[in-house]
Amino acid sequence: MKSIISTLSFIFTLACVGVFVSACASYTLEVKNVSLYNEGARILDSSKQKSKVRLEIGQGKVGGSSAIPLAIFVLAQNLSIHPVIFDRDNIRIYQNNKEIIPLSESEIKTDNYDFGSIVESYHLYVPPAPMPELPVGIPFIYRGYMGGFYVYDYMIISARERMQRQIQLDENRAKRAIIFASVLRKNTLESNAAPKGGFMLYAPNRLKNGAIKVEVSVGEERHSFELELRK
Repeated sequence: MKSIISTLSFIFTLACVGVFVSACASYTLEVKNVSLYNEGARILDSSKQKSKVRLEIGQGKVGGSSAIPLAIFVLAQNLSIHPVIFDRDNIRIYQNNKEIIPLSESEIKTDNYDFGSIVESYHLYVPPAPMPELPVGIPFIYRGYMGGFYVYDYMIISARERMQRQIQLDENRAKRAIIFASVLRKNTLESNAAPKGGFMLYAPNRLKNGAIKVEVSVGEERHSFELELRK
């Protein structure tokens, strides 16, 4: 009996160690076929007859002891004559032909992930909390960098410019608020209207070393991109 208990205890310990190691695994994020750079963020563009898609990736690290999620900012523009719906269901990522499920909004709000590293990857500084008498700012939604791809001059707003409005929130709440306010939600893409999009986030413990395939569908068209995680 003691032998069985010892064996089960050993197996349980190994399983816990495996989970801990997986959760703490640190990866370097590599991006293939970069179209351009904006303030250090890597931009990937894809154009088809009826749609355009842009990925923006600022971070270079995923995982680690602070649990940095993978953050992919996705923008889409509809060039067809009919409006199309664009939301989380239009973005899929795969590793070894297995789909990776994104973080839900409740997980983003409550789980202990390092969103600060994502914000800082855009070279932004969020100062300490203000004095109590100062008003608290409302999160300003980040809509991505649109220069050189979309013909909407008034919307050329980069990550830095979008996120600098958060300076009146305390540091941790501000960084989480910036990301939460900018996650991808359901949108209607009107014909030839301005692009819309948001962040998709993935828990580091759901990811592994190796290639990541990103597929973005807009209407009937599918755009593909490649990322790579390396230890």
